[in-house]
Order: sequence, then C-alpha cells, then structure tokens
Amino acid sequence: MTVDAQPFAHAERSLFVFHQKNASLEPHPSTSHTEHALTYLVQGSIRLEHGQVVTAEAGTLTVIPAGIPHRSLGGKGLEYWMVGFCSSCMRLDESQRLMSSFRRVRHGALPVVPVPKARRTQVVRLYRELERECTHDTPESPLLRRSLLLLLLGELLRGMPASGVSVLEGSLVSSALEFIQQHCLESISLRDVAAAVHRSGAHVAASVKKSTGYSVGEWITAGRVSEAAARLSHTDDPVDHIATSVGWRDQTHFIRQFRKAYGATPAAWRRERRALHR
Repeated sequence: MTVDAQPFAHAERSLFVFHQKNASLEPHPSTSHTEHALTYLVQGSIRLEHGQVVTAEAGTLTVIPAGIPHRSLGGKGLEYWMVGFCSSCMRLDESQRLMSSFRRVRHGALPVVPVPKARRTQVVRLYRELERECTHDTPESPLLRRSLLLLLLGELLRGMPASGVSVLEGSLVSSALEFIQQHCLESISLRDVAAAVHRSGAHVAASVKKSTGYSVGEWITAGRVSEAAARLSHTDDPVDHIATSVGWRDQTHFIRQFRKAYGATPAAWRRERRALHR
C-alpha cells in the first residue's frame, strides 16, 4: 500500500512501523520499494493494482513483496497499521515458512489476506508493541523487534487460505518468475528465462504479461532496482559499483531505471533515506 506518511522514528534502519488515518486516499502512480511491507486495515477500504485490481477491506492484511510494482487506486475512511522491513537485515528470506506468504504473492496469490475476527485484536496489539519497541534502543531491542515481527508473520501465514494461491502457483509463469527472482542480478534476458522453463520466448513473454500485467523485462528490472535500493540503504558502496553488481553495464541506464521506480536518482535517494533515518 502506497502512503503519504513518514515512517515512525526508530533505532533500527531495517524495520519501520506506523499507524495512519486518512479520510480518503487519492490514486498513486505505480511504485516499488526495497522493503517487504505488511499492512493491516483496521477500517475503510482501498483498491490496489497488484498484477490485477483487488479491494482490501477492514480486517485484512495486505502483502507487498520487495521490488514488486504496485499502486493504490484510491481509498476512503482508512485506518491502518503498516510495517516495512529489510528481509536480509532481519535474517529472513522467502524460502522460510513464515515468509512463504510473500513468496506466494510474488508468484501470483492474491495480496489481500483476511484475518479471523478472533485474531484481529491480537494483530493490532502486535503492531502497537512493535511500534513501542521501535522507540527503545537497548541490547535486547533488536531481538524483541524481530520476535514481534515473526509473530505478525505467523498471523499472516495462518490467515492465508490454502486456496489463496492463484493458478500461477506451480505454473509456467510461476516458474518463470522464480527463475527471474534467482537470476535477475545476472546478465539474463527473455531468451534465458524461456530456456529455463522450456518454452519459446514469445510464449513466455505473452504468458507473463497476461498473468501479471508486467513484461519479463520489467520483472528483471524490478528485481535489480530493488536489490540496488537495498545496497544503497545498507552499504556505502559507490553508485557505479552497485550498478555493476546488480547487473547493469550502463550506469546511465541504471540511473534512468532507478529514477523511474523511486522518483529520484540513486545518489539523491540514498541521501534522502539517510537523512530520514537520522
């Protein structure tokens, strides 16, 4: 969910959490971000474009994997909690069971997960505790923040229905996206993706575009830009070195694609992020 709010101030750059209320939310352009995001909608409703158009109602969690293009189409009467986190910083990845919901959404499952009524108070309580823990900077704080995040991910996992995965799971498109996720930092193209799934390039291109709304090239770019944003956030590597490390030989092209995704050049975006965290 795209929002017009600054993240809650916290002691750890790898995680942020905030509570927001909006009488209405205007449509936003497509965007992607380096963090995995999990939003709980307390009140109201919002329409999202995430490969397809979906509506999130009160009592649902919205799952946005890092690097996935998405946009809000508008909402009203909104109250929600949001947590964003750097998965590698929190020692998490999508192969782990508690992160499997992000993997399933990346591969085509609906990004909106209903929370059983009996668990909604607990979900809000976990967000509040996580927000409170983000104000602390004690030796045990990082472990407590991670523990609270894991409990939230557990609520997400148990709320995601077994039938929540679309026909993409285990399909040609799922296999193609899996290959892209694993190899997008390499010098790959549509030809490599097609060879990996044993189909023609034209067939793979048409299937991915029809099922997700994005081309194979856009998925490759999204993976590279997401990793570049993570390295800009969490390392001091020069921009040209980051461009090369995420698969771009042409730094100008890298800067152009990064600015298209994040609205700023890599250098400017890094400065803004670090000023915000300070």
